[in-house]
Amino acid sequence: MDLIKEISSTFSKKTQRNFIKFFSRKRPSSFRKDVTLFEELNNHYKSNSYKKLSHKGDPNYHAIRKRITKELINFLILENSEDKSKSPSRDKILILAKYFIDFKKYSEAWSVLSKEEKKSNNSNDFLLSLKIQRLKLKILPYYPQGDFKVIKKNILQLQKKQAEVDEFQLYFIQMKNLLIEKIKNGDVNFSNKDFKNSFNGLQNLNINKNHPEIHLKNIEIIRVQYAIEKNYNDLVIILENYYKNLKIKILGDECLNCQANIEYIMSYTYLEVRDFVKSKKHLHNLKSLMDKEDKIFYSYLGRFIGIDSFVKVFDNQIIEGLESITNSLENHHSALNLREELNLVLNLSALLLVNQDVKTANKVINQLNKSDIYYQENMGREWLLRKEMIRTLIFIDLTHIDLAEKNILSIKSKYLDLFATKQYKMVVPFLKALEKFINEPENADLGELNSIEELSNFKKEKVFRDPRLIMFYSWLKSKYTKKNTYKILLNEYHSLN
Repeated sequence: MDLIKEISSTFSKKTQRNFIKFFSRKRPSSFRKDVTLFEELNNHYKSNSYKKLSHKGDPNYHAIRKRITKELINFLILENSEDKSKSPSRDKILILAKYFIDFKKYSEAWSVLSKEEKKSNNSNDFLLSLKIQRLKLKILPYYPQGDFKVIKKNILQLQKKQAEVDEFQLYFIQMKNLLIEKIKNGDVNFSNKDFKNSFNGLQNLNINKNHPEIHLKNIEIIRVQYAIEKNYNDLVIILENYYKNLKIKILGDECLNCQANIEYIMSYTYLEVRDFVKSKKHLHNLKSLMDKEDKIFYSYLGRFIGIDSFVKVFDNQIIEGLESITNSLENHHSALNLREELNLVLNLSALLLVNQDVKTANKVINQLNKSDIYYQENMGREWLLRKEMIRTLIFIDLTHIDLAEKNILSIKSKYLDLFATKQYKMVVPFLKALEKFINEPENADLGELNSIEELSNFKKEKVFRDPRLIMFYSWLKSKYTKKNTYKILLNEYHSLN
């Protein structure tokens, strides 16, 4: 179809003049080859002449035609858009089709819509596809070549799919509001009745309420809402209650990824509150799903190793934990995404430090040699702070005291705003204890450490809910007591349970 011919034939003289002004807006001049070609084409189409166009042999002829077509569509959108604002690229074609319909150019409108329909079928944009079918339905009485049965079938299917999308969004907001109310009231129960009631009035979604994607979304919503409040203990209880009522509709391998994601979230949640027994249980479930399909295996390998190696440390298997990380980085490097790789490298450095292999720990952390901006953009400030803290401890162990002091000053200046928050309030006392050890190593003993803990109101049960903090504390205590870091870590962990 010649869009230049079909569009220009609808132009009045005034509209044609406006288009030429629009077309030459960026480089107005007395002579422009593209404007001249448009005028020549317009006259040629109106005259129905078979005379050859003078520009047709020009090597840029087709490129100029392409530019004219593009600007014609943009001009029509600007002229016909209700709010005169820039329309999304996919909607431009619909505006063009409506323009043709208004001028009773039904064949041209059908052709434009059929071409766009093929693209929309691959995009899962049900609303756009539905708009296309509705426009085709509008044309159908005037276009006998159209197939009514196909359009009817498409519209009914798309209406159902779009209804599911809309109901899922309604369900998402409804579930979020329910959880906000539960948090407010301190309610950590989540019964089967709660789950069923959340689907009231959602007829299309209710049919698929046990689909793994629904359960995964619910678990993600629960996790986000409680994480916002830093309420990890209640998060574990409500997730556990939800998981007990979990009835996943078995739909074959296509849903393995959703199930794997659920098991990963459950395992990581228990890890965050130091319940390694339950964390291992869900990790085992995740491994079973990973073994069923290579795609799942490689998608979750980095996250699995991250949790598994961490649990091993507190299970008196630090060597096995180190080996699993090293093996993954060496043999499955290509399967890891950037975040997984950086997390494993930092974890490896921390575990080597706990195992008192400080030279190797330094070698590993030196791999993280990009700028702070790079790591903050890709990993976040918390990760970057943890990296700098680990690097500081390595400097102290290597007796690079000047570098350690420089790093401590840098941490204080860069992260001062974080230290006022509940999550990071123990960082400042920890840094003071480091400075005390650096400046007065001869006075570093258990009594001095206990004194620092009393001054900072240090409560182990509360602080060590995050097991990563046990590692930092164990290193510090090893300096004040001159004992093995890993043995202190195991003793501290067992004393909490």
